[in-house]
Amino acid sequence: MTLQEVRVNIDRVDSEIKKLFKERMLLADEVARVKAETCDEILKPEREIQIIEKLTQGVDDSIVMEYTALIKRIMEISRKYQYGRTLQLRDCLDIDYSEEELTVNSATMLRNELYILDSMSKDNVTTVSRYDDMVGLIETGKVDAGIGILEEIGIGVSDELHKLLTDKELFISKCDIVMDEGVRKKVVTFSKKLIVLPDHNRLKVAFVCKNKSGSLASILSMISDYGVNLTEIHSRPNMEAEWNYEFMVEMTANLLKEDIRALVFQLMNETQHMKILGSYYCVD
Repeated sequence: MTLQEVRVNIDRVDSEIKKLFKERMLLADEVARVKAETCDEILKPEREIQIIEKLTQGVDDSIVMEYTALIKRIMEISRKYQYGRTLQLRDCLDIDYSEEELTVNSATMLRNELYILDSMSKDNVTTVSRYDDMVGLIETGKVDAGIGILEEIGIGVSDELHKLLTDKELFISKCDIVMDEGVRKKVVTFSKKLIVLPDHNRLKVAFVCKNKSGSLASILSMISDYGVNLTEIHSRPNMEAEWNYEFMVEMTANLLKEDIRALVFQLMNETQHMKILGSYYCVD
């Protein structure tokens, strides 16, 4: 058989796969409708394991790993579709946010970071020695927001501020890029409110993967399926579970868009823990 003849057969098989895929997605839509009515979970790991075990029976050992990967991928795509349809059928994304811009008349910063501030008068800033001291000022309403250097791009990452944002009900609403002696730094404003505006082009989230093989790869693949680009990803050990990590991810996304809401909904349901850290505009 010539290469051209092989390609003809591949085209024929691909056409059959396309037809079967379209049929499968129609069935996935029916599943989404039923689950939306019953509030049933979309991800059911035990059933997926059963499906894989059943379908791989009789498959030659030389291709069983590849076939297993194909089955998993089909199920991942089906779940993605179902999350989006579920939100269309039933508004069940439980996220409290405001669409009004934050007004900052007073703020708090670390004393050693005050030098970098140029977005407001330093007279309106209460300086403290620790990030934890910021929390009380913000939560009691003594200041409107906190300001800090979240990243020192190319140099390091602020684990302390990341921890503050992940552990407390605080959210980034503004991000300024500042050049400090030739170093590009991110200066972020955060407050008690999650604010989402139409011009925001960044969504920052933190999540802990479920402790199983391939969980991070599955999450990253999921984000890619939504056409979302990752602009940053950082990790730190999760103190609540041995050999597990918390990931902080910044994406080119806006929570007001339907597909991004579906992505967040899926992340909330397919990670061990997920929290939105902020929504903001950032210069590309």
